[in-house]
Amino acid sequence: MASRSCLDNPDSYVVAWIAALPIERAAAEAMLDEEHAAPTGFTRHRTDANVYTWGRVGEHNIVIASLAAGVYGTTSAATTASSLLASLPSIRVGLLVGIGGGIARPDDDDCDIRLGDIVVSQPDGAMGGVCQYDLIKARSGDRRERKGFLGRPPTVLLNALASIQADHERKESKVPCFLQQMLEKNPKMGKRSKRNPGYAHQGFENDRLFKTSSGHVTGPDCRRCDAAGEVQRDPRDSADPEIHYGTIASGNTLVKDAAARDRIVADVGEDCICFEMEAAGLMNHFPCLVIRGICDYADSHKNDRWQRYASATAAAYAKELLAYVPAAEVQETKRALEVLQLVQQQIDGVQRTTLATKAAADSIRSDLRTDKIKRWLRPPDPSTNANHARKLRHEGTGAWLLENPVFQEWHLGSRRHLWLNGLAGCGKTVLSTTVLDHLAKGNDRLILSFFFDFSDTTKQTLDGMLRSLAFQLYQGGAASTSLLDASFQAHQDGRDQPATKTLEDLVCKMLAVQKKGSIVLDALDESTTRGELLRWIEDVVSRPELRHVQLICTGRPELEFMREIPSLMGEDNCVTLDKDSVNADIRSYVAAQLSQRHDFRDKPLSQDLLERIRKKVGDGADGMFRWAFCQLDSLARCRHEAAIEEALASLPRNLEDTYRRMIECIPTELKTDAIRLLQFLVHSQRPLKLAEAKEVIATQIQNESRGFDIKRRLFCDTDILDYCPGLVMVVHAADKELHLAHFSVKEYLIRENQFKIATASISITRTCLTYLTDIHKETKQEFPMARYAAEVWTGYAVLAQASEDIARATVRFLEEEATFQRWARLYQPDMGWERNPGPPRSSRLYYACFVGLVAPVRDLIGKGADVNAQGGVYGNALQAAAYGGHQEIITLLLDKGADINAQGGHFAEGAKVNAQVGRYGSALHAAAERGHKEITRLLLDKGADINAQGGRYGSALQAAAYKGHQEISILLLAEGAEVNAQGGHFGNALQAAACEGHQEIITLLLAGGADINVQGGAYGSALQAAAYGGYQEIVTLLLDKGADINAQGGHFGNALQAAAYRGYQEISTLLLAEGAEVNVQGGAYGSALQAAAHGGYQEIVTLLLDKGADINAQGGHFGNALQAAAYRGHQEIIILLLDKGAEVNAQGGIYGSTLQAAVYGGHQEIIILLLDKGADVNAVRLYNSK
Repeated sequence: MASRSCLDNPDSYVVAWIAALPIERAAAEAMLDEEHAAPTGFTRHRTDANVYTWGRVGEHNIVIASLAAGVYGTTSAATTASSLLASLPSIRVGLLVGIGGGIARPDDDDCDIRLGDIVVSQPDGAMGGVCQYDLIKARSGDRRERKGFLGRPPTVLLNALASIQADHERKESKVPCFLQQMLEKNPKMGKRSKRNPGYAHQGFENDRLFKTSSGHVTGPDCRRCDAAGEVQRDPRDSADPEIHYGTIASGNTLVKDAAARDRIVADVGEDCICFEMEAAGLMNHFPCLVIRGICDYADSHKNDRWQRYASATAAAYAKELLAYVPAAEVQETKRALEVLQLVQQQIDGVQRTTLATKAAADSIRSDLRTDKIKRWLRPPDPSTNANHARKLRHEGTGAWLLENPVFQEWHLGSRRHLWLNGLAGCGKTVLSTTVLDHLAKGNDRLILSFFFDFSDTTKQTLDGMLRSLAFQLYQGGAASTSLLDASFQAHQDGRDQPATKTLEDLVCKMLAVQKKGSIVLDALDESTTRGELLRWIEDVVSRPELRHVQLICTGRPELEFMREIPSLMGEDNCVTLDKDSVNADIRSYVAAQLSQRHDFRDKPLSQDLLERIRKKVGDGADGMFRWAFCQLDSLARCRHEAAIEEALASLPRNLEDTYRRMIECIPTELKTDAIRLLQFLVHSQRPLKLAEAKEVIATQIQNESRGFDIKRRLFCDTDILDYCPGLVMVVHAADKELHLAHFSVKEYLIRENQFKIATASISITRTCLTYLTDIHKETKQEFPMARYAAEVWTGYAVLAQASEDIARATVRFLEEEATFQRWARLYQPDMGWERNPGPPRSSRLYYACFVGLVAPVRDLIGKGADVNAQGGVYGNALQAAAYGGHQEIITLLLDKGADINAQGGHFAEGAKVNAQVGRYGSALHAAAERGHKEITRLLLDKGADINAQGGRYGSALQAAAYKGHQEISILLLAEGAEVNAQGGHFGNALQAAACEGHQEIITLLLAGGADINVQGGAYGSALQAAAYGGYQEIVTLLLDKGADINAQGGHFGNALQAAAYRGYQEISTLLLAEGAEVNVQGGAYGSALQAAAHGGYQEIVTLLLDKGADINAQGGHFGNALQAAAYRGHQEIIILLLDKGAEVNAQGGIYGSTLQAAVYGGHQEIIILLLDKGADVNAVRLYNSK
């Protein structure tokens, strides 16, 4: 076995190998070509108790997992699979490999199974290859109905199965070879003893098959069994195992009786060739193939000696099969979690095993849903800031605040909101964590937090804060969860991003359904969208439905806040941090540092000197923790007592003097690299990973020594702190990150010329281009700054393109084939979400136009680049430039003959160049959707077809209306845009505007002649779109203007069903009052009642019933309202519907009956309720069957 290497990413493992028994695990491990240590970054899911072995077979990285010791059966297997997928969501396919009992048919040459043979599950027609035999259902007339056929193995494994079977028609199997290699590499496995017969063939004389009527005679083997009962079989001429394909019967009961075996085979079918105990628990939990080595004949006779050899033969076949599975096809296979199917089982008796298995699957499904929501929202994580602040917090810091009467009144609820303000460096963020931890000691409220952060652009905006709060709320309660789930679905299941206004409304609704909540917002002054943030605070403070929500905010007393916040929260609720209390905390902190820090404690400092340090630093801080921290850091670096005396005598007066001295004290040989590193940190759009920062140091950009030199990589991570002592810090997030030590550091540096963006962007661009040129491959593991440099260089190059040197460098970089290819394989700017984008999908000109690099565009056009070449997400260079808002480049392209109405794009691959398709139908659509008014005007002046059709939004007017760009909408209408043009996702501009709640644009469109009742689009009509979005004022406006309240069409059929589905009670009431038909049929949920029942909106269900809704109306996804409520687990609505006369045994819908919907939903209490109400336990059918 090779030495245990360690892969750097758990996602590298995409094949799971499950072995139930220790002997099966041993055989599996013996087949590994290479054994690995656990991968870097692997973290167990909280529910995962599995033990894993990591390794490689051929080109596949494999993880081997076992069931809990001494536990067998389908439920244990299901738990193992669920836990595995929770910890390793990257798994695509699985192999269940081990031993089983064979169904021997000696008279059938094709099924003459012997001990040690191999059986493989293979689908046949409607059967998936595995049948759960203990779910056979009795029918009248002694007939049996097979209810236990489970999911099929994944296609990539079935294809491999076909290939290996074809090869075995011509060639010998490699199983014997692998068995021999196993014994040679692991000699102990070949040794035999009484307790351990070994992993070799056990001899033909020990392979005995008995008739069903001939039972086992007590004893450790079959020497005493009746020889007359033995079945005589033709001897084989080889000990090599044969391979059989067919159906495997799986269940929770160990089959060790010949008569029982034969009865089950009769029920399951003659195609059954093996019994085992784990497969049924897996097939519907993750896509897998079952491979069994035959160790007995599922009868009472003793054949235990064959178990190890059978384990080995199955493992050897699995290894051979993997050679027929292309690694690339496995990578392209959907993740197992994404194809997770609910277990299709009988509901007779409502078996606890079924419910336990379903509960495990639901847990994983919930985690998968959360993961999808997280990927969609991309919420900044406030815990990294809080955890770092906690590390800096000295015990007792901030206790004075918790004892302050004003804070106590806020905590008890008599004050709703607080603003704590203090000067830079006074410890506000540390105090925020003190408040958070104090609140966490109680359980009377939901606690939310957000830390604005100068070093991370995702934590500087209102949008980022709202995304974080929404995700925290999603994890905090069922009511909030359903609201965010609905928004996710409304945004094309996460394909579209929510607007900031949408997030504002969403967070307010999610807060409104909480019982009590406290929100801690730290460092408001580090927000770059202060005006929007203050407006949001005003909205929260003024909303009566949010009276139970409290805010506590911290920040500097800057003019903007001093002017606005007192009027929002009240003067009495604006508290300046008490300087005397802060100074007391600082003195305590300084004393603790002097006694605890090793770089003070390890020096022979006199008590007199320590006392002078304590007084000079502790008493001189003047309320600034940051100042005290910096002075202690500086003093700790002093190498002798005289240096400390000198430093104490000339302590800087303030933070600005402190930082100036720190810059001056950087050693000369480190200063050039240190300045460049600080330039990165000042202007980086996200925190710089420590590994990336080390690459910056290893890259030289001076002409005489330009290049990346791997020998310049720092030996030790902490060495990087020596370059900028006191100015930077290492933060332990998901990866180690290098941050500026404090916001005040950035404020100081940004005022110095060498750190202004005009200068810094030149240095950063040179560093990135030099690095990307010299690494010679795109391996992100070997060159950790490769992806970052590829991603950011264009942005800095645009800022630096006034520099002729940078302009020439960008031209050279794009013209050179090797560097262009390397960049594209690392990062393609129009597909920034792709981690491994592959070869470039368009031309150099296209990418230069997309990012806005004028010099390369001029150069490429001058050298004959085709300005109309197709390719890339946005189809062509002109559309890419329009998307990016690069007016100078658009003018260049048009002057050189770019087709102003050219169509195309990534979303129309394979279509003709001039087809009316693509994300944007044309450059005009792109400019209109992105809000580039001047470019829109330029394109129109140059002859762009204002009514050109195509793309996601159908027309330029629809694109502008959807995004709420009022001025562009006015311009387009004035220039002759067809207000009722049909096409695109929303059908027309009016529906697009209604969907996003843009009332001013709706008014504009109606004034321009928009047909209020035009049909089409995702929502059928503008009224349905507005009802779905929850925009009551717009619903009222449309009705006043003559909208047909019962218009049919769209996903929800009508406006009432859309409002009911989203839980908008006021809009539902309004629509009913205005004449909406309560029982109109159609749409995804058949009726408004079913939609409301599905969402769990009891008030709306009651409203609809009071208005005459047909409680047993049929149609839609669930067939009726009762089935919808049962599947979603809304027990109170079920009771209400049953009390009002709902038919408990009504048939129809995707689950067939209400009882079966409850079973598939995993709601045990509802199942019991329905049975008590007379639900027919036998009225079931397979999921989704006709």
